[in-house]
Amino acid sequence: MNILLINPKTEGYSRSVTVPLGLLSIASYLEANGHAVRLYDRTVEKMTLEQTLADFPAALAGISLVSFRSFYDALGVSEALKKRGLNVVWGGPLASELPEAVLKNGCVDAVSIGEGEQTWLELAGAPAGTEQWGAIAGLALRGPDGTCLKTAERGFIDLAALPDADWSLIEVEKYFQSSYGCKRMLYLYAAKGCPHNCAFCYNKDFHRCTYRKRPMDAVLREIKYLAENHGMDGVYFADELWCRNVKEMRETCDSLRSLDLDFVWGGQTRIGIFKEEDFRYMYDAGCRWIFFGVESGSKRILEKMNKRIAYDKIEQTFTDCKKAGIVAVGSFIIGFPGETTEDARQTTALIERLKTSLISLNYFIVIPGSDIYKELVSEGRYPPVTDLRLLAEQDPLQKVEYNFSELPEKDMKVIHARYMWRSFASNNISVGGKRSSFTKKVIADALKSVKSGSLKEFALSARSAGTEFLRIFYYAHAHPKIRKKYGIK
Repeated sequence: MNILLINPKTEGYSRSVTVPLGLLSIASYLEANGHAVRLYDRTVEKMTLEQTLADFPAALAGISLVSFRSFYDALGVSEALKKRGLNVVWGGPLASELPEAVLKNGCVDAVSIGEGEQTWLELAGAPAGTEQWGAIAGLALRGPDGTCLKTAERGFIDLAALPDADWSLIEVEKYFQSSYGCKRMLYLYAAKGCPHNCAFCYNKDFHRCTYRKRPMDAVLREIKYLAENHGMDGVYFADELWCRNVKEMRETCDSLRSLDLDFVWGGQTRIGIFKEEDFRYMYDAGCRWIFFGVESGSKRILEKMNKRIAYDKIEQTFTDCKKAGIVAVGSFIIGFPGETTEDARQTTALIERLKTSLISLNYFIVIPGSDIYKELVSEGRYPPVTDLRLLAEQDPLQKVEYNFSELPEKDMKVIHARYMWRSFASNNISVGGKRSSFTKKVIADALKSVKSGSLKEFALSARSAGTEFLRIFYYAHAHPKIRKKYGIK
């Protein structure tokens, strides 16, 4: 069967695109089982949908909905596909969590819930039409009365049973971006899921708090292929949790070192797992950056988040990384439900003590499927998402859609902008041995998008990015009294 898998455009998003790893895995699995697949990534390809279908007459189409920013493009593409008589199936974390809201749109026939490799193989092998799909596990279908009917829950696939990704399905060079010590970095993965259950995360529903390692041999083959055939010089491991303990870390580092290739890498891990000697071990294996989800400087808020990190090891972890030569990036959330001015002061005080300019501080947004979403809905403080337009029309970069904290909105904007600006102005990016600012990286990544989109699309993205930049500049430099209130330099 000819199957078209689509990654929709992300509206108003000017930063670097990343490889659609989920779609690539499904496409490779289908190909390995005898089906013809086209991966159509609308975030990087200039070819229109009509041109794509003329070149590849598909019999079934799938669309991945990872971000609410992709909703309107996904909807428009689905409507066009239905006019051509194709069955359309949506998947991805957002669609999996809100199948009822997805199926309200008559242009979607089913939702693939959770990981889609085996589900899609069975869809491809089913007779034409949707009436036989009820026997396929892992789907949500529209019933005769318009209600959402879910088939049996599907278990996780054995990651060792998946074939190597077929990188010929995409134009690899379109996804390269610069990072710390590299110019041609790609996002790959070595594990799926996370054993923890932060209250703001969708992990509990989508990955069921389960952590699964990908076979290291497969990871090494992938890195070797991309480095030798495409010149990749950096890897960002997109795992929700890179290595759970020191033993796993050392085994992974030894494996990466055994490749004897010139590349650097980074990933995301938790506070409290590693010490200075561990970070040195990682550095010697090529690690140059680590992303830490700290989220708050308030123990009270961390408890509400169910974060369960070693609070007394936060500052030491950042210090140990710096001593080892690794850039530590700290992630924080402002405006969490119930957060007070004192909680926010504790967060900003912690950030100032960390002495790092690379801070990712974001407004709290409600993620469907998270424990806090369910809590807010049950309390009547947030409407249950029955229409994806509720999410698609939000713009958390421009404004605070819902403020469940006790912080004034202006205070949140100043705190957010000040640390965004500090990251923009930092010179912690090292490319080709030269220090560079994060601002230059963002601009370079935005300009790169001209090659993969129309001039009109670039102009719209540039205008959006320019507006965002001016807003951040204003709030970062105005309102000194608010900065003083929170002890922000």
